[in-house]
Amino acid sequence: MLHHIHDVKIDIMSDVFGHVHTDQIYVSQHSFVIKAEEVEHTRFDMQAPATILPKHARFVCLVLDRKGNTFISSDMLYTAKMQYSLRNIVPNDSVFHAVVFEVRNGCRPVLGLFDASRLDGHCLLKYNCIDRHSILHKAFKPQKIYEHIRMHWVGHERVLVNQMKFNNVATDFDVQCALRLSNELSPCMTYSKIMPLQPISNVVPRLNDTKMKEIFRTKRAKTHASTSNS
Repeated sequence: MLHHIHDVKIDIMSDVFGHVHTDQIYVSQHSFVIKAEEVEHTRFDMQAPATILPKHARFVCLVLDRKGNTFISSDMLYTAKMQYSLRNIVPNDSVFHAVVFEVRNGCRPVLGLFDASRLDGHCLLKYNCIDRHSILHKAFKPQKIYEHIRMHWVGHERVLVNQMKFNNVATDFDVQCALRLSNELSPCMTYSKIMPLQPISNVVPRLNDTKMKEIFRTKRAKTHASTSNS
């Protein structure tokens, strides 16, 4: 799948690092490892960052240099194909982290940005995962001709877990599992699987939906109780 976004392999790494002020470790050695074991959600994990992992997804690190050239780091460093250029979509002099995955009716793989360690020349490592995603979301300017480049959902674990309980997560891709993310970016990060009790299916997680359902359930219970008493 990555061959759809890779173009030319970069052998001289200094050619890239001279155009973006970032440590090499965050570009050429960034790897995201999925833990084999599953984790159980508890009340202590309410504020943990989480996301939805599509089936057969691959993690990549992307660099946009000061001139607007896009580079992709997976096993090696490559230039991005024109269709996956981030120029005019996000600021130059930035480092992003994304998933590449297939959508059900898409003509090409989707590049979903979910995190950033550098944006517009500013280091974001002092922020937690949710804040980094929020900063990236505000800077993201979607292009209609590049609908296969999008923001990938990141939020609090409690929101995602609640939506899974109600089987109320809509996606245009097949879901592998939910992931608990790390607040701190490091060269090798391990993400834990959070498995739902029921399969994930169709609506982007929204806390309001969960609150409304709880309100309606409470009202129905009160109505039923008052009817029974009368």
